[in-house]
Formats: sequence, C-alpha cells, structure tokens
Amino acid sequence: MLVRPSRVAVALLLIIAIALIRRSSNTCLGVPENPSPIPVEQVHSDGHGHQDDQKARPTSVDSGPKAAPKVAAEKAIVMGRLAREDIDWVAEDLPDWERYIYAVDDANSTLHTAANKGKEAMPYLTFIIDNYHNLPKIMAFIHSHRGGWPQAWHNDAPGYMAKNMLDRLRIDYVQKNGYVNLRCIHNPGCPDEMQMFRQPPLGELGVEGYMLEVWQRFFDGTEPPRVIATPCCAQFAVSRDQVLKRPLDDYVDFRRWLLETELVDDISGRIMEYLWHIIFGREPVYCPAAEECSCEVFGKCAERIYQAPPSESSSIQRIGDPDRRRNQEVFQ
Repeated sequence: MLVRPSRVAVALLLIIAIALIRRSSNTCLGVPENPSPIPVEQVHSDGHGHQDDQKARPTSVDSGPKAAPKVAAEKAIVMGRLAREDIDWVAEDLPDWERYIYAVDDANSTLHTAANKGKEAMPYLTFIIDNYHNLPKIMAFIHSHRGGWPQAWHNDAPGYMAKNMLDRLRIDYVQKNGYVNLRCIHNPGCPDEMQMFRQPPLGELGVEGYMLEVWQRFFDGTEPPRVIATPCCAQFAVSRDQVLKRPLDDYVDFRRWLLETELVDDISGRIMEYLWHIIFGREPVYCPAAEECSCEVFGKCAERIYQAPPSESSSIQRIGDPDRRRNQEVFQ
C-alpha cells in the first residue's frame, strides 16, 4: 500500500533541492563559502562612478621631528626658523620643493630642534639624522630670509631673492657633483678665510683658535690643513648619494658636539659654516672661479656675474680682521 507524501514533505524536499543547486552554482563561479567580513582591499564608490582604493589611501603618521615621507622626495628645502618668523613665502615662491622647516625655539612646532644652538647647523643636522634612511634626491639647505638687502645679502640672485637663486639651480649638476655652494661670489670666504694656525687678532682666540680641536674630533687621523676656505654663508645643495657617503653616526656626532659645546653660537655656527664642504667631500680650500660656478651651478654662462656694490661689500669683512662687523644671520 503506497502512502502519498504530504504537501509539507514535498515542499521541504523542493527547498533542499534549490539550495543544493545554488551552492553548486556559486562554487563553479568561484564565490567563497564564507567571505571575509573585512575585504583585503576595500573599494568604495563616491556616488559618481569614481572608486577609491582604501589600501592606497595615505595613512596618518606622526610628523614630528623624526617623521619622514613614505616616498622620498625628488628635491627638498631644509631651513631653520624662529617661531616669530613668517615663512609662508617658501610655499608661495617655491611650490615644487618639499619643505622641511625646523623651529629652533618652539618645541610645540611640528618640526623642531632639540636646542637653539649652532645657528643653521642644528636644523640642518637634525634633518639629515631624522631622514637619513629616506633622504630626498636633492636637498637645498638655505636660510629663512626671502630676499632683500641686508637680510639676504648672501644670496647670489637678483633682489637677493631665494626664489631667484633656486629657480636657476641646475639639479642635474648637483646630482653629478654631489655638493655645490649656493654662493659663487668669493667675498667673504675665499681664498684663505680660515687659518687655524695664525696668531689670533687682539689676543682673542676666536673661531680659528677652536677649529683645530674640532677638526681633530670630527676628522680624527686626518692632518689638519693650514687654510680652510669656501664662499660663505652655509647655504648649499647636496645629493642624497653624497650625504650617504658618511655613516649616520658621523652626523649624530656632529650634532652631539653642537649640543654639548660651551662655545657661543657665533663661534660654533661659524665653525660648521666652514666645514660643510669638507663634510660633503670637497677639499679644505673649495673656491671655484665665480664665473665657472655661476655657469655650472646656475646655468648663467653668458651673463656678467653679480658683484656687491662698494656700499655693501664694505660691510663684509673677514674672520682675520680685528674689527670684523659682518652682518650676522643669528637665531636668537
């Protein structure tokens, strides 16, 4: 005797059959049985057909003194500033340069130095140390003056403008040469600015009197030169490859000396001013002819090189002069 299946049983069998068919179809199409609740790459739509790959979004990072971009910049400006200084001009005049601007007297600033010592040397070294493993391809180390006399008298450019100076900078030559001084005019600095063995004027020890001790600390085992010379004033461009020719520990030691020295900033900063070219691989006397420098560094090969008029050059005196009254770029 056959028993007719109930309608409930038939419906149940039909539901099971449909579920099995759908499962088989999903497996063939590659749909996972248990998809992850958080996809490996989340893709969102903005409602206008544009998709945003969340994995590619930059994540927020601590941009304090030791922070560095995830991708090294092609070229960057490095400078120190006082908290009271307006440095908006850098972004306005030089928008295609990455900017690393260190406050020397404001610990609450995003980028700041450990101390206000050694003039521009402290922010310069702080940048190199913090970014040593992710340096930009080319770096220009400059002062915070936009331009004009007398604040930016050291800029070899029309109007003494930093923009005019860096707009003409030949990046390919910096890469090739490794290091360039951004000042081509020799006065002050060349041909024999610093002579560490000469008798100090008026019995004052001065910058030269301390250079031998610093030389022996920085370059132990290297014979100290009688003359160190290069155009002033601690503004230069250098390549990543050149910076990396020295180990990180060297730069850490240079900064440690700045932090620990009891020398006043006028002296410690000036000592560093006349060591940068040596730190970056040049001979102690590095005084390229002004016309050659102007052509190779700035591409001004057929132009008459700028010379400071007598009213300006008369106020620029040498380290060895007993009554030196050179305009100071000081952080104070």
